[in-house]
Amino acid sequence: MVLNGCFPNLATFNVRIQFLVNKGRAWDANKLIGFMHRLDIIPDEVTYNLLIKGFCRAGYVDMAKRVYSHLNDRGIEPNIKIYQTMIHYLCRAGDFDLAYTMTKNSMEKNWFPSIDTILKLLEGLRKNGKIDKARLIITLAQKRIPPFSAHQMRTMQLMLSRR
Repeated sequence: MVLNGCFPNLATFNVRIQFLVNKGRAWDANKLIGFMHRLDIIPDEVTYNLLIKGFCRAGYVDMAKRVYSHLNDRGIEPNIKIYQTMIHYLCRAGDFDLAYTMTKNSMEKNWFPSIDTILKLLEGLRKNGKIDKARLIITLAQKRIPPFSAHQMRTMQLMLSRR
């Protein structure tokens, strides 16, 4: 690419990072972000969301948490896609306390995870005896603009009544 006078930019690196993530090579994606910094190409929310997803998919949820926790240090404000990715994979990993906190924080900004992710969180909270937290998530979901459908809200309520 460089030999042809074409220099990589942020989009070029994001495509490469996506490729590495899809191949299960999160650590290589992380190294590529280090290389980006050396070239003064600043990673954005898309870059970090890809990296977080890559670490989660590869089974390194703790590393994804570290990347997430350092976003503010890098001048990155987590957006809806980063919250969705983190909450989804935290639920899959069984870390319902942190998933709850992130869901609550995102919902307060009117950023809502997918209905499937919310249901997985509610199920995990219910199974762990944290019904009050689950009820708060439903209360916040009721305030969504645009609102969830009546069917989706009933499904959330039913999740709490299961045994």
